[in-house]
Amino acid sequence: FYPNFLNLVDDCDWFQKSQNLEWTRSEIGMYGKLIPTPRDESLFGDDLHYEYRGSQIKASPWPDFLLEARDRIQALSGYQFNFVVGNRYRTGKDSIGWHSDNFPQIGKRPAIASLSLGSARKFKLRHKDSGETVDYQLESGSLLIMLPGCQEDWLHAVPKTARPVGDRINWTFRPHVAAISYGEPKPT
Repeated sequence: FYPNFLNLVDDCDWFQKSQNLEWTRSEIGMYGKLIPTPRDESLFGDDLHYEYRGSQIKASPWPDFLLEARDRIQALSGYQFNFVVGNRYRTGKDSIGWHSDNFPQIGKRPAIASLSLGSARKFKLRHKDSGETVDYQLESGSLLIMLPGCQEDWLHAVPKTARPVGDRINWTFRPHVAAISYGEPKPT
C-alpha cells in the first residue's frame, strides 16, 4: 500500500482528466431482472477485447495520463499491465459488493494495481476461509497493489456509506494474459 503514490499536482490533474472521459452505467441481472450497476465504468488498454459479464468489450485506446500511471506502477511493482478498468463512485450510494477478480483472461494469479482519485472511500478485504477482514481508507493519490494469490484467497469490496462523499474514481490496472507474457512458462 502506497498512501502517497501521486503528488498533489498529478492527483488533481488526473482526477479532472478522469472526470472528462466517457463513462457508462451498465446493467446486471439480479433476481430475474436487469438493474443498473451502482457505479459508472470505463475500460482502456492495448488493442484487445475483455470479457465481462458474458460480453466482449473492446478496450478504448489509452489516454496519455493513464499510460503514464501504468508506466509508473510497472516501474514500482515490476508487474506488467495492458488494460485498466475504471469505476466512478459518484456518491456514497455507489458501491461494489464482495467479489474476487477471477476472470480467465487476467490469468490464474494476477497482480492488480488499484489507483484512487478524488474522495476517500473504505476498501475492504475479507479472507475466504478465515473471514478475517482488513480495511484500507483509500485517499486520493493512493495505490494499493493486490499481489498474486490475493484473488484466490481474498474477496474485496467498496461498501456503500451514509456519510457524505464526493466523486471517487478508481483505476484498476490488470494483465491480459492473451496479450502479454505474465511470468507463466508457455507450453512448448
